[in-house]
Amino acid sequence: MNTVIHLSSSDPVTHESVVGNVRNLLADEGLSNDAVALVANGGGVSLFAADAPQRERVAALAEEDVALKACGNTLVGGDLAEEDLVDAVEIVPSGIGEVARLQSEEDYAYFEA
Repeated sequence: MNTVIHLSSSDPVTHESVVGNVRNLLADEGLSNDAVALVANGGGVSLFAADAPQRERVAALAEEDVALKACGNTLVGGDLAEEDLVDAVEIVPSGIGEVARLQSEEDYAYFEA
């Protein structure tokens, strides 16, 4: 199963919840997790900041092969730059575009955080 989780909220409680949900998804022995992607745009990109409260847990997700993807449009228009993010984050041109691509071209199941 391929799964994409879409995060657009800057809320720290939501960030903590989404990281926990991804961990639970990975730990579910009843699922065959072929690929998991966490795509952030808007305020959600702040989860990937190198100084974010969840940074260690985010880095641990990357070590478990979760694809971390940040919206390039958000970075252009916001306060964060690529060098401000944890190392494992891939910059994609459009976060919502990446979600649509994963769903339509790679058959990912979609969940919104």
